[in-house]
Amino acid sequence: MEIKKILFFENKRWIIGSVFIAILLLLPIFTLFYKLLSLDGNSFVYLWDTILLDYTFNTFYLIIITSFFSLLFGIIPAWIISNYNFKGRFFLDIVLYLPLAIPSYIMAFTYSDILSYTGPIQSFLRKYFYETSIIFNQDYLQIEVLGIILALALYPYIYTASRVSFSLLGSNYINISKNLGLSSFKTFVKIILPLSRPAIFSGLFLVLMEVLNEYGAVKYFGVNTFTTGIFRTWFSLGDIGTAIQLSVILLIVVFFFFYIEKYYHSKTKFYYGINTKIQTLFDLRGKNQFFAIFACFIPFLFGFLIPFIFILNNVFASFKLIDFKDLLELTFNTVTVSTISALLIVLFALFFLFVEKFSKSRINYFISQSISMGYAIPGAVIGLGLIMLFSFVDNLFSSYTFLGSFFLLIYAYTIRFLAVGKSPIKSSLEKQPESYDETAKNLGLGPLKLLQKIHLPINKFALITAFIVTFIDLMKELPITLILRPFNFDTLATQTYEFAIEEMIPLSAIYSLMIIIIGSALLLILKNVINKQINVS
Repeated sequence: MEIKKILFFENKRWIIGSVFIAILLLLPIFTLFYKLLSLDGNSFVYLWDTILLDYTFNTFYLIIITSFFSLLFGIIPAWIISNYNFKGRFFLDIVLYLPLAIPSYIMAFTYSDILSYTGPIQSFLRKYFYETSIIFNQDYLQIEVLGIILALALYPYIYTASRVSFSLLGSNYINISKNLGLSSFKTFVKIILPLSRPAIFSGLFLVLMEVLNEYGAVKYFGVNTFTTGIFRTWFSLGDIGTAIQLSVILLIVVFFFFYIEKYYHSKTKFYYGINTKIQTLFDLRGKNQFFAIFACFIPFLFGFLIPFIFILNNVFASFKLIDFKDLLELTFNTVTVSTISALLIVLFALFFLFVEKFSKSRINYFISQSISMGYAIPGAVIGLGLIMLFSFVDNLFSSYTFLGSFFLLIYAYTIRFLAVGKSPIKSSLEKQPESYDETAKNLGLGPLKLLQKIHLPINKFALITAFIVTFIDLMKELPITLILRPFNFDTLATQTYEFAIEEMIPLSAIYSLMIIIIGSALLLILKNVINKQINVS
């Protein structure tokens, strides 16, 4: 049999396999839409007349506030770090990523305590500036304060994307603009920002999806959004029909943003010219240096340092009450389930991308785009879809119960975070010359040998990156874990949330601290891996 025929046969098997796995990953979404068709239309009228407008307004208002401050905290430091040299630059470039180690709900618990009526800020203002203290009362600015807090937790997505884009632009754009008589500010606004829009928009898209998925923080602040509405109507009121309707409406919102993101990227083409100079850093002195340090330090200060110090202080204050046996058990649970899920996600991501690259099939391209939507789908929606699906499956096969099993939890994690694992691997694969695959095929290497001998060694840094970023997201995940965890199974995230929601912030501190320590260590490792990848490239 000729090589081409062998390859065709193997491609066909791989394509069928990828289609089958993709269907399994998309089944919960199909289930929700199927269940929607069986609901009474009158219930939607009731939903519209009561809570829908409130949920919609709060969700979009929160998105606007979070997006604005995320862009502010992400773009300005990225521009300064990418183009200027000053004291502390290397340190700030590292620590500006660290807020990703703090889950947004932990950030919310912390700042809610700091900003509360009995907290240090309002106590100080009441003592020395009584009239001003009323303005800073978070009860009057509930959703606004929440938006800023979420921005402090999520801005690294925009910072990372902007940082890479600004660095790749090189110095020639700045030099050309100077020769044209443009100031630094006009250069930034009229040249740099337009050229970097695709990268910035990618980071912003991740922020939007995280806001739509957020549960712990918005629940704690008492803000009614789609996600909290799904939990409330489902668990508190037992109204599954309304929960399904809210989930589908939220899915439509998500698909809208997803389509906008894909459409924008399909219409936006950007090429870095071959004559672009290597990035040259401009030295800053005096007041300019002070401003640069200040602008870069503020997001780190409020996004990581203050929450970390506050949590550490609570740990010391409640040290005698810490159950170290429980802490070790929950850490083991978190690390175990996150490791298994991350490995599975990286494996699936590599499989889908390799089939897409190897087969050149339109079907696989469509599949790759479809499964990428998982990250855009809130955890509450995925959880509801899986419960609907496996309620039917459990009734059909009574010999084994899937609901409340680790299988279902890992299944949900895979759907939600597969796109996270795909991103660095896809980026690495796209940089490889087509000649690698063609040479391997001419030598008679099948897909497995091609993967083993060529792609795994070349893309090892991307695989490590994919595992780390996925692990961090899995460790912080709350909605899915709350909904689908097995009976009597807790993680660091769920224990932190349960103590905090009962107003026992000091007791939640040690579990929060463990998440932050593990997340920070992995982010520092990731930074080192990325640097090695750049050096190899």
